[in-house]
Amino acid sequence: MYKRQIICVFCSVNVFSQDDDGFKKGKYFNFIKENISIPINFRMDYTYVDYEKNFGDYQTDQRFQFSDFLVQVEGLLTKNIGYNFRFVFNSSPPDISGISADVQYANITYTTTNKRWFFQAGKGFLNVGTVEQEYDPNDVYIYGVVGNNLGVYKTGVTAQYNSKNGQSVGIQVLNSSLDSIGKQNNFEYNAYWYGSLVKGKVLPFMSATTILGTNTTSVTPYVINLGVQWVFDRMKIDTDYSVAHNMPNFYQNTTYTSVPVKILFDGDHFKPAFKYIYNKVKADDPLIIQDNEQNFTAISELDSHTFELALQYYPIKNKNLRVHLMGAYTTDQQLSQLTPNTGNNSFSRSHLDSQIQVIAGIRIGFDVLKGLSNL
Repeated sequence: MYKRQIICVFCSVNVFSQDDDGFKKGKYFNFIKENISIPINFRMDYTYVDYEKNFGDYQTDQRFQFSDFLVQVEGLLTKNIGYNFRFVFNSSPPDISGISADVQYANITYTTTNKRWFFQAGKGFLNVGTVEQEYDPNDVYIYGVVGNNLGVYKTGVTAQYNSKNGQSVGIQVLNSSLDSIGKQNNFEYNAYWYGSLVKGKVLPFMSATTILGTNTTSVTPYVINLGVQWVFDRMKIDTDYSVAHNMPNFYQNTTYTSVPVKILFDGDHFKPAFKYIYNKVKADDPLIIQDNEQNFTAISELDSHTFELALQYYPIKNKNLRVHLMGAYTTDQQLSQLTPNTGNNSFSRSHLDSQIQVIAGIRIGFDVLKGLSNL
């Protein structure tokens, strides 16, 4: 799991005490070197996108592109205090916190000596309770409509408790994104739980996010995310359910539902996967969409089904070097017309409205100081 590793990366390192006289003998510099990582992750693809209908700027095309290019620096300043910085090459303008949206992580963390409590201040991840959001973005080809549009890189504070039996519960108070009319919302409040049941065979996830005190919507904004990963030897099954209403990056007074299900065979070298995504959009009042012929259609409800099949090959066992081929078919090409194109996180998201997608490429994850990273 990707996000959980980031949350707990500072919880697993044994170092000397701050009052150790090693600080006076120059050992602190060695301590910094021993506890720094510089991971780089990127995926380059050939992509082909075919539309049954062309809407506005959405046209059938093919290209070579970087689906994601992430550079990260993480480490420890003391046995309890850590830092985390991650940058994605996307040329984004400043976000609501005043720094470029290309900066996904810029935070300081504190972990208690007994590893039970974890605190974070700065920009980081909105801890979403789905398996889909646990993966590195380079390992997700198509997101459900909620995961695709939900802003997940936020500035604020996090407090998390880790139990001895593998349960993690936490709360976050974060900046929200701008709303649909360009105004700043109040804080987002997020509560989450990441669990481990049946000796790691059943991994549940849960989160609830809301924005209190906003006057721009008739119903309080919320997102509910539920997920479970089922592990059967080398077979992994991810089941998720997400529902969003009145959140930033979505149209107001419209309910968005996603149900992604993924089945992956976790072989040593070949890891084939099948993913099915059910998306549903239901508006309180009809949404007006326009096609390429300037025809207008009123839609109040839409159901869409995506079928994705991926073949992935890892030449080196348990290392992040992969070549992949993915093909997907979607039953309805109007889904993107019912989701605002705000640009928030869209750099790493695939098309939601194409009838056919083909992706062929390579994905590499490595640490500048340690070589190829582990899966």
